[in-house]
Amino acid sequence: MSKGKVVIIGGGAAGIPIASNIRSKDKDREICIISKDTYCSYSPCAIPFVLEGVIKSFDDMVMHTPEYYKEERNIDIRLNTVVTSIDTDNKKVHIGSEEVEYGDLAIATGGICFTPPIEGRSLKGVYRIMHISDGMAVKEAMDAGAKEVVVIGAGAIGMESTVAFAEAGLKTTLVEALPCLLPLILDSDMSEIVTKKLVDMGVNVITGKSATSINGTDKVESVTVGDKNIPADFVIMCVGVRPNSKLAVEAGIEVGARGGIMTDTTLHVKKGRGYLQDVYSAGDCTEVVCGITHRPTGSPLGTTAVRQSKIVARNICGEKVTFPPVLSPNICCVDDLHCGQVGVTTHAARMGGIEPVIGKSRAFTRARYYPGGKVIDIKLLFGGEKLIGAQVVSKEGVKERIDSLSFAIKLGMTLDELIEAETCYAPPASMVVDPVTIAAENAKKNMA
Repeated sequence: MSKGKVVIIGGGAAGIPIASNIRSKDKDREICIISKDTYCSYSPCAIPFVLEGVIKSFDDMVMHTPEYYKEERNIDIRLNTVVTSIDTDNKKVHIGSEEVEYGDLAIATGGICFTPPIEGRSLKGVYRIMHISDGMAVKEAMDAGAKEVVVIGAGAIGMESTVAFAEAGLKTTLVEALPCLLPLILDSDMSEIVTKKLVDMGVNVITGKSATSINGTDKVESVTVGDKNIPADFVIMCVGVRPNSKLAVEAGIEVGARGGIMTDTTLHVKKGRGYLQDVYSAGDCTEVVCGITHRPTGSPLGTTAVRQSKIVARNICGEKVTFPPVLSPNICCVDDLHCGQVGVTTHAARMGGIEPVIGKSRAFTRARYYPGGKVIDIKLLFGGEKLIGAQVVSKEGVKERIDSLSFAIKLGMTLDELIEAETCYAPPASMVVDPVTIAAENAKKNMA
């Protein structure tokens, strides 16, 4: 089975699983992971929860060390090491003057924080959250007597970090240039629930306005938003993640309009007129196809990266399997409020040429008379008769509903089929008519 060393660039949510999945199929092949990070085998999604104190330390985030992979899996991991170039003609990667030959190469360079051209973005006290080292720097700033913080960007990391700062007693301002929080996963009506949650926690929420400058002489002192200067001891930039595809571009590998590395369905990269049969791409650096609009998009989720890693590993090991279009089911936890989404939002549907029919429900997670039930808000989007998107916000029962609705979209369920679907009932666990059914029935009325 062996045909030369497998070299993987990147030790994150795609890189490590590629290596592990190859090793489970091929016990002898030489595998080398090259990562510029100081740590491996951890999820950046956990960083806000360390800042909040729910996870005790950054060490608890790390699942395994390079020593474990070397001794237990025979996988060589080189940390703090930067690949400077890729030579696909001679099948080599360069680490400065050092050359490493490969039989197969997997590019899993992940994403980079997008930094808008805001004046003052290079001041001391401006942080981004992508790696453990970033989280450690932020925690140090929190512990150094900081009293006020501004978070720019209301995606998942920005929202969860905002909660961490508010819980720590910092005067916290959250700034989002778009009209609502979590704009990539929630419509404005669903986002209002999240806004109220943060406001109730004492967060100053500003939407529909951009931060125009970060002010200070040597370090951050304030942030200008509109006509106001908001005092800040430090600033968190969470304006989104972009594909880290620079290394691939310099090697002549093609990227799409969003900057993600283009691949075929088997995740081989494209160079010139064809696809390289010994070079793959997976994870946040990779362009994917939306399962609803069938247009190129990104899916910067750990779940997507892990699924792609299995495809890459199987193909490297001689199989021929494909990676399908994505629905990107995801969830964000804002304190005890869970916000889930799958498929497309109303905005994304319209951008894809679909005018969705909406069905909504506000109900309870348990029987109305049973103690402890939580309010649950559900929004379903239909394109014609087909379910194309869903959003769920509640303090419980969100993940399982998003997962089941992801299955429903994948299987092409129609509105009537969703209404007629059988659901289980017990007073401590659900209402006798599930809130999803109620939302589907509402869509039926709106479709008439």
